Amino acid sequence: MLKQRMARAALAVLGVAALGACTPQAYIAQVFGPTTSEATTVAHCESRLDPNARSAGGGNHGLFQVNSVHRASFEQVTGQSWAAVYHPYYNAVFAKWLYDQQGWEPWACNP
Repeated sequence: MLKQRMARAALAVLGVAALGACTPQAYIAQVFGPTTSEATTVAHCESRLDPNARSAGGGNHGLFQVNSVHRASFEQVTGQSWAAVYHPYYNAVFAKWLYDQQGWEPWACNP
């Protein structure tokens, strides 16, 4: 499992480097593939597609409004520090991981 996460993180770095300066929508498409439309709907509702969004209470962060309770998981899944929660690619990577575990249930906005 750890080797799989490390490989995913390495590929993520390559993906970010290859894309250069992409839009949040392009990152969502890269990460979510066939569920891009649904994911874009959720991200738009959650943050208005603003990678720097923070909820009024400060507990939800970035494009998909990842909650602070996921801090340790975010770092394990993405291989990045919590500060990367504001990078749209890593936020989308974590959101996809969360979606794979629970569907759209963790989000207030559903497609």
